[in-house]
Amino acid sequence: MEATANTENVQQQETKWYVLRVVSGKEKKVKEYLDKEVSRGGWDQVKQVFLPVEKVYKVANGKKVMRERNYYPGYVMIEIANGKLSDDLKDIIKNTTNVIHFLGKEDPIALRKAEVNKMLGKMDEMAESGGVSMVEPFIVGETIKIIEGPFNDFNGVIEEVNDEKKKLKV
Repeated sequence: MEATANTENVQQQETKWYVLRVVSGKEKKVKEYLDKEVSRGGWDQVKQVFLPVEKVYKVANGKKVMRERNYYPGYVMIEIANGKLSDDLKDIIKNTTNVIHFLGKEDPIALRKAEVNKMLGKMDEMAESGGVSMVEPFIVGETIKIIEGPFNDFNGVIEEVNDEKKKLKV
């Protein structure tokens, strides 16, 4: 039992994360394409393709809309088993549409453990808190126009902001 747990721990330590620089705005398409290639079974080295996103509220056309925003715009993370990126796989990924290059260009640089833990920890923290934030925060003392409900078309001054409940006292 200890031998299998020890083997799994060694395998976990051998994975390395590499960063791909991609065309901004095309991160999701690149991730979908790479995921599709991994699921076809051609790339045994790739453990996962990771695109960190956060959910944000934005007011558009008078309505509050929830959108997903890339946490690192222009970058996609790839976890490679055994910590070694083969030349064939490196060339295939580099020649993928909308991929600019690996971080480190000709000689890809793996992320340090501290950087990976920080990135994954931040994603876990956002998932626990619901991962939602306001893009345009409200400020106490700001004058606003109410656009919905019984006080529609009234103006008010913000007295209190409750971020946790996403409510204002006007």
